[in-house]
Amino acid sequence: MKVRIKDEFWDKRIEVVQKQMLPFQWRVLNDQEEGVEKSGVIHNFKIAAKEAEGTFHGMVFQDTDLYKWLEAVAYSLEIKEDKQLESWAQEAIRLIAKAQREDGYVNTYFQIFQPDLEWTDLTDNHELYTFGHLIEAGVAYHEATGDEMILTVVRKAADLLVSKFGYGKTQGLPGHPEIELALLRLYHLTEEENYLELAKYFILERGKKPNYFIEEPKKRIEKKIPSWLDVMWNEGFVRPVHEGTEDVSYYVASKQLVDQMVAEGHAVRACYLYTALADLASLRNDSELKDAAERLFDNTTTKQMYITGGIGQTWKNEGFTHDYHLPNEDNYCETCAGIALIFWAEKMLLMETNSKYTDVIERTLYNNTLGSMNLEGESFYYRNELERAGKDVKNAGRPGWFGCACCPPNLARLILSLNHYIAHYGKNGNILYLDQFIGATIQGETNEGTYQLVQEANMPWNGNIKVTLQQFPEKMRLGLRLPEWSASFQLKVNEETMIEGVDFTINRGYIIFNHSLSEGAVIDYVLDLQPRLAYANTLVKADAGKVAITRGPIVYCLEEEDNGNHLWQLAFREGTIFTEQKTSELQGIVRLNSEALRDESLTHGLYSYQAPKKKQQSISAIPFYARYNRSVGEMQVWHRVADGDGNNK
Repeated sequence: MKVRIKDEFWDKRIEVVQKQMLPFQWRVLNDQEEGVEKSGVIHNFKIAAKEAEGTFHGMVFQDTDLYKWLEAVAYSLEIKEDKQLESWAQEAIRLIAKAQREDGYVNTYFQIFQPDLEWTDLTDNHELYTFGHLIEAGVAYHEATGDEMILTVVRKAADLLVSKFGYGKTQGLPGHPEIELALLRLYHLTEEENYLELAKYFILERGKKPNYFIEEPKKRIEKKIPSWLDVMWNEGFVRPVHEGTEDVSYYVASKQLVDQMVAEGHAVRACYLYTALADLASLRNDSELKDAAERLFDNTTTKQMYITGGIGQTWKNEGFTHDYHLPNEDNYCETCAGIALIFWAEKMLLMETNSKYTDVIERTLYNNTLGSMNLEGESFYYRNELERAGKDVKNAGRPGWFGCACCPPNLARLILSLNHYIAHYGKNGNILYLDQFIGATIQGETNEGTYQLVQEANMPWNGNIKVTLQQFPEKMRLGLRLPEWSASFQLKVNEETMIEGVDFTINRGYIIFNHSLSEGAVIDYVLDLQPRLAYANTLVKADAGKVAITRGPIVYCLEEEDNGNHLWQLAFREGTIFTEQKTSELQGIVRLNSEALRDESLTHGLYSYQAPKKKQQSISAIPFYARYNRSVGEMQVWHRVADGDGNNK
C-alpha cells in the first residue's frame, strides 16, 4: 500500500519536521546549534571510526539519537526527494559502518569509553536497546531508498546477536526492550527465521523463573561489576536502585507476559515490549499471546491512560502506578511513552481490526504527542502534565534539547511515518479499512485487483470527509472508522443516503459496506464535532467532580493567557454550551468560548464560615497541543463542575 498525505492540518506539521526539525536535529547531533545542550553523537561516532580523537560524551544510549533521526529521514525521503537530507543520511551511514567492528558490534560508549564492560550488564547498559534502534533505522532506510550499505550494517549487527544470545547460548535479556520489535521488523523484511526466533526468545523468557532480572544482578553485585551509571556518576561500584531486589516490575518482568494482568513498570519499556508481543502473536497466530496483548492493552487504555492519550503516571519510575491513579499536576506522560503506545496500538490493529485501537492512536497523536513539540518544531517536552500552577509554572516552557534526548527524534520519526497509519487491510485482504481521517491518496494492489482512492478531510476542525474511488475492484469492500467521540454520523454514496442494515453494518467500530462500490463512487461521511464535556470514571480521585472540554479528538485546556490566574477557582455549569471561534492564531485553531463561575473569598483570612461568592466570567479554551506557544503561565485540562444554581458539587 502506498499512501501520499495531502492534508491542510498535517502538511504543516510534516513540513515543520522536514524543513525545521530534521535540519535542527542534525545540527544538534553535530554540536553546531548554539543555546542547546551538547549532544556529542556525531563526534562519538568519529572517534569510534578513528576519524577523530577525544572522549565519549553523553548517555550510554547516546547513539540512538542518531538512529532515530536516520529513521525519520527515511520516512521523509519516502514522502519526497531531498538531496540535502540524503547527503546527511549517507554521511551518518558511512560513519556507522566505519565505526562497526568486523564482528558486527557497534556502540560508541563501549568502544570508546568502557570496552571491558561490553555485555556485562544487559539490565542497565542499554546495549540491546541501542542495537534495536540501529536495526529499526536500517530497515526503514533500506525500505525507503534501497540502500544496501545500511542493510549490511544491520544484518551484521543482528547476526552477532543471533550468534550470541538465545536458547543454548548466552542467557541474557534487555533491561530496556526495543530489540524485540526491531528483530521482528527485520524478519518482516528478510523472512530470516533466526531473527524471529531470537525475538521470540527475548519476549517469552522475560519474567520466567528463575527471574533473570533478580538473579543476574546478584551475580554482578557479587563480582562488583559496575554498570554505566556507576562509571559515569559514581566512579566506582554502587548497587543500582533497581537491581538486587525481588521487585522487577520496573523492567516489566514480574511475571511472564502471558501471566501479566496489568501494565507495569517503565512505560516506554512496557509499550515497546507489548508492541513486539502483539506482532509475535499475529505472526504465530497464538491465542495465548493474543489474549495477553489484549488484556494488557485494555488495562492500559481503560484504567491507566489520561484523556490526552498520555501514559505513565509518575516520574519515579517514568511509568505506571496502579489502576485509576491519574494525577494531573505531577503526572509524567513521557512523549516517548505516548509514541510507544501508538506503535503498540497499530500492532494490535493488525492483529485484529477494532476501532478501539485506532481511537487510541488518534487520541494520543492529536493531544499528548503533538503537544510535546512547539509549533515551530524547535523545542520539546519530555513530560506532558495536564495541569500547571504555583511555583511550577516558571518551568512550563519547552526546552530546546535534552542531554537524554530520546523524545525529539522519536517524535520526528512518528510524524513523518503518519502515512503508515491511515489505512490497513483486513485479514483476508478484501476489505480496505480507513483508519485516520487525514487527507491522502491511497493506492495499492491486492488479490482482488488494483485500487486507488482519494480521501479529503480537514480534521480536526471539520467533520466532513469525502472519499472518491478512482479505481476499485468489484470484489473489494470498504470500511470506515466510526470514532467513539462522534455522537452521530451521516453517510451518503453518490448523494444517496446509506441505511444501516441495508447498505452497511457496523462491526467492531467500523462501518463496512455490505456491497461493492463502483469506480468513480463518491462517499460523503460527516462526523459530529460538537464540543462536549467529558467525565472521568468516578474511581479516578484526581478528576472527581470535574470535567474536561473536548471537540472531536481534540482535548482542550484553559491557559492563564486567556483566562487569568488561579484557574482552579473556575467551575462550569452542567450542560455548558460552547461557541466555536475559527481563528488564524496558533496555526488556525478553533477556540471554544463559554461562561464559567469563579469563586472569590469574602474575607482575607485563610478560613471562613462564609461560602465564596460566585462571579461569572467569560472563558476561552484552546487545544491542549497548542499550550505554551504564546506565554508561560497556569494551565489545566480538568475543571470543577457547579450545578445549575452555581453551587459547587
